[in-house]
Amino acid sequence: MIETSFLHLKGIGQKKLNLLREKGIQTWEDALLKPELLPFKSEKKNLIINEIMESKSALDNEDIHFLSKKLHKTERWKVLDKFFNRISYFDIETDGYTNRITLICCLHKGRVYKFLREDNLDMFLEILDDMELAVSFNGASFDVPVILYNFHIPEFPVPHIDLRWVLYFLGIKGGLKSIEKRLEIQRPNDLEGVDGFFAIELWNRWKQFGDREALLMLERYCASDVISLFYITAKVIEIQTGKKLELDDYWNTI
Repeated sequence: MIETSFLHLKGIGQKKLNLLREKGIQTWEDALLKPELLPFKSEKKNLIINEIMESKSALDNEDIHFLSKKLHKTERWKVLDKFFNRISYFDIETDGYTNRITLICCLHKGRVYKFLREDNLDMFLEILDDMELAVSFNGASFDVPVILYNFHIPEFPVPHIDLRWVLYFLGIKGGLKSIEKRLEIQRPNDLEGVDGFFAIELWNRWKQFGDREALLMLERYCASDVISLFYITAKVIEIQTGKKLELDDYWNTI
């Protein structure tokens, strides 16, 4: 599907894309085989061809960083489709006051990991180094900057796609919980109604009173967010391609 993407090329908008389709150019290969059909003057045509060759080389080499950055924002779902089995999902919780991270959960290579402040939080960096493509919800605005601040690292070292904006450009808007309902994704019953504000309260109950039940609920809540991202990503692929993926059941792991 990625090779059908043209909107990231300079000078190609929806009108030009429609014209390419009318001329029978559906893929990058079509454009390279029949460059005379490209509706541009010679100099511009050469630039487009060079960009297509660069994009094709990135795809051939599975350069996830290039593709996740380069593809147009409305077409980044295609990266999720292409590399679905190599995605890691992450979510963070904070204290709500100083944006100190209290908990990070990841779904990475078929396993849910939990990294707790004052316990094993720094081990998250080992998982981060092992990721190939990271997916979050609203992470571009919140999770990633907070991770950079807390771990004192200059930039996020993994190709990252914010699922919130993938969904937005597909016409699916709102918060994570409302999107789950729209896509008929059901998290465990005991986590219904738990939100970010309650997560801060759970952390405080753990820190102030040693309430282990509160800690376990906090961990289940954060883990459920990353598991939800996995199922939402699969739904996006199904909506866009018609492919119904066979998925593992991660709900029973938390």
